[in-house]
Amino acid sequence: MDMKNLLIPIALIFLCAGCATSTQRQMTTQAKVLKKPPVVYVRPLSLEPYKNSSVGIPSFMVPDNMDEQQAERVAGLFKEILLGKRTFPKVKQIRGTYGDFQQAVEAGRRSGTDLVLAGIVNYAIEGTELGGARVEVDIRLLNVKTGNTVWYIGQSMDQPMDYPDPGMLRRALDSLSPPQIKRSNGGQVLVNMMAQIAVDMADVLGGSQYVRR
Repeated sequence: MDMKNLLIPIALIFLCAGCATSTQRQMTTQAKVLKKPPVVYVRPLSLEPYKNSSVGIPSFMVPDNMDEQQAERVAGLFKEILLGKRTFPKVKQIRGTYGDFQQAVEAGRRSGTDLVLAGIVNYAIEGTELGGARVEVDIRLLNVKTGNTVWYIGQSMDQPMDYPDPGMLRRALDSLSPPQIKRSNGGQVLVNMMAQIAVDMADVLGGSQYVRR
């Protein structure tokens, strides 16, 4: 499936039921998102032993402002992206969460997969139309036989606040026009940021040295 077509339905089911556009379209109508590239802390010397591996994904560990259903949806998002990009031939979502990496490995063993993706959302802030959205995600791909970390990747994205121009000319122009009421669109931005992180990480797991900025 074309990834361009894949991102839209994935974003629709992730976190909220509202409409979501692509990250690039959001950037044109809202405060600009600062996309940081993935940081690879651990990687295998060769991808060849893992190209045909199966991967299990339990619910991500999430901060207090996210609930259990959202944790499941983040795992589902990564599953669909990994399958859509054909990073691994078999990816399945594992019901339930994990408390530490050993529990994640045990969940992978029970599911019969070769690897388990243990993901953590360190923070996820929705922000408003003026900006302020932030998200940081870490994933570890663990070998269920040995418990060793095969991949360890982290990535974050920030949307700085885009405050209105407080200058006198701006205030004078605003006084001549009806006030503009801005409603929060932060949830959509957060969805797209999370989807972009999943795409970037899938590219890295597939062997790409670079991701699109």
